[in-house]
Amino acid sequence: MTNNRKNWTVFLSAIAVSGLAYSAYLAGVGTSEEHVLTLLRWSARASFLLLMLAFVARPLQQLLRKPWTAKLLRNRRLIGIAFAGLHTAHLGLIIYRERISEDFVFRATDNLSGALVYSVILIMLVTSWDSTSKLLGRRNWKILHTVGLYILFVAFTDAVRPYSLESAAPINWLLLAIAIIALLIRITAFANRQRTAGLSSSTH
Repeated sequence: MTNNRKNWTVFLSAIAVSGLAYSAYLAGVGTSEEHVLTLLRWSARASFLLLMLAFVARPLQQLLRKPWTAKLLRNRRLIGIAFAGLHTAHLGLIIYRERISEDFVFRATDNLSGALVYSVILIMLVTSWDSTSKLLGRRNWKILHTVGLYILFVAFTDAVRPYSLESAAPINWLLLAIAIIALLIRITAFANRQRTAGLSSSTH
């Protein structure tokens, strides 16, 4: 299977599986706005976890160099594409919520941060195909995806963090801890690279 075919398979499968899961849940509990909001929360959390996997794939390989970290790095692009598919299905839920709610109106102009997130996801998705990545060039592709990854990391971490001690659920603290650990992994890998580069230059 070619890379492009894998990309399409993973992307469409993520949307299809998510859509089926959402439909099954709503068929069982009802299509009230409260139940849609529950799905939106869990959909965002699932997307967050996939994003964290993509975020730590390379630094984990640099730090540990284990077979499983190498496999994680090899599949990082597919993880990112699955994340894009899952969050596309999440957008479908948002649109569905607008249809069933009299009070909720979905406009990108009213939520610029959300519009930015989806713009970044779309740009990174489109440039994950062979033809577009070659068109960008390796250096530009790396800059684009690194910057995009950090934008998504900040946006999703802000979305899942507890906003107050009184209203925070344990899942929010768990997800925040995962984000902090992921960031520390990247910082540690970067520090190790800098130290290794310094030692290498000092021996010449």
